[in-house]
Amino acid sequence: MNSNRFWNYYFFTLTFFFLNTSFLFSQNKLQLRGFGHLDFQSVLLEDSAYSNFKLGEHELFINGKFNNYYSFLGEVTMNYSGHGNYKLNIERLRIKLNYYKNHSLLFGKFHTPVNYWNDVYFHARLLFPTIDRPMMFSKWIPVHTFGMRLQGQNLGKRNFGYDLLFGGGMGSEDIYQLLRESSITAAVHWKPIDKIRYGFSYYFTSMQDASNMAAHTHGSDAHHGVYFGPLDFQMLNTSIAYFGKNVELLDEFSYNRTETDTLGVANNFSNYLYFGYRIKDKNVPFVAYDIIFTANNDLHTFPYNRMKFLLGYKYDYTSKINFKGQIEYYRNINENHDALLSDPKFKFMIQLSYAIY
Repeated sequence: MNSNRFWNYYFFTLTFFFLNTSFLFSQNKLQLRGFGHLDFQSVLLEDSAYSNFKLGEHELFINGKFNNYYSFLGEVTMNYSGHGNYKLNIERLRIKLNYYKNHSLLFGKFHTPVNYWNDVYFHARLLFPTIDRPMMFSKWIPVHTFGMRLQGQNLGKRNFGYDLLFGGGMGSEDIYQLLRESSITAAVHWKPIDKIRYGFSYYFTSMQDASNMAAHTHGSDAHHGVYFGPLDFQMLNTSIAYFGKNVELLDEFSYNRTETDTLGVANNFSNYLYFGYRIKDKNVPFVAYDIIFTANNDLHTFPYNRMKFLLGYKYDYTSKINFKGQIEYYRNINENHDALLSDPKFKFMIQLSYAIY
């Protein structure tokens, strides 16, 4: 069976499964939604330029309750993988047991709750404040984790929340390798007033092979390492988010510490700052500043020291359709990072995002 026919059968089977999951749920408790986006970009590189139009990521999102205690959530995406092929991904698939008030036990594949972006947004670009994710997502953020998760939401007057997740490591997003490569995520957040949220998280994994970074390679510029040895990875993240009636503010800070037997300890950080202002409900001009720095002796991300400044505009035509346009400028922040031919200097991007439900 050729690969195209295989993926056609695979997609049909999964779609059939999700559509028929409705028989497991009570009437009016099932939600089935579709999301997608279309992209155009024009990129100026060091010695060349190119433009393209592409079908973006399209997804089927389903959630519902079995009863008052058990619920299900599934998220499947399809996107272009190059050479005329499309790739099917199971992004999230979990069972949730709400065992006491707002405290829950979950099992399955999750978005790792390390920061606001990964915890609140899913793969629907309709909900993103900008067209693309912060640069840290294509370098070291563990986007997905498969395992078991303890969770609490909206506890007390300050709407405190917590997550404790035991699961697979960065190289295994679809299997929980308990005795070989595992990870621990501990996160807390609180919402002292309406529309604002503060968050803090810690993540640890010990990799047997640092070249396998499947769980956080999101984006076309994702780096695949050439170091095949063991590596300890620790990460701290802080988030501040405020999305009010007019003002929108998001700051995502990430620090990680890697350690190898060959080059020792390396310290790396990244910070993403977004500001938008909503005008007459539908119009949101915005700016963002994104910086990433990796130490010269890091063997996980490897030296990558860049900043990105972007200026953009979002128009919410309806709650189910929006249009975004943005201009991005990239610059090396020191001489340790040699510009690659594939590193952009400028990007002009347009995106149409939509939802169907």
